[in-house]
Amino acid sequence: MKNSTVNTFVLVSRILIGITFLIAGLHKALFWDGPAMWMASKGLPFVPLLLGTAMVTELVGALLLFAGIKVKQTAIVLILLILPMTLLMHTFWNMEGMMQQTAIMDFIQNIAIVGGLVALAAVAHLSSKQSI
Repeated sequence: MKNSTVNTFVLVSRILIGITFLIAGLHKALFWDGPAMWMASKGLPFVPLLLGTAMVTELVGALLLFAGIKVKQTAIVLILLILPMTLLMHTFWNMEGMMQQTAIMDFIQNIAIVGGLVALAAVAHLSSKQSI
């Protein structure tokens, strides 16, 4: 595959994944109380600190992905955010009925996002090695 085609695919991937984090971060910023109550209901401590950290990480991460700056490092940080968040917040194994189905879908979506972030990190890593 031509390098320009690969670069286009990577750009589209960065934008699509970045949009996900931009929307998540904006949702936390604009509707703080909802996510805060949800986190508290899961028994998480330091909700304002954790929620604020997640919000800033998502917003800054989205902007860095859009700009193509530090893609590998950004992807790793976002993975380190989303994996524990997924395991703590989307506990489908403790639910039943429609709540369980919704949590399963959210869990699966987050795992897919992690897969995309891993791919972006790998491509960024390979690209940095080739330019040396």
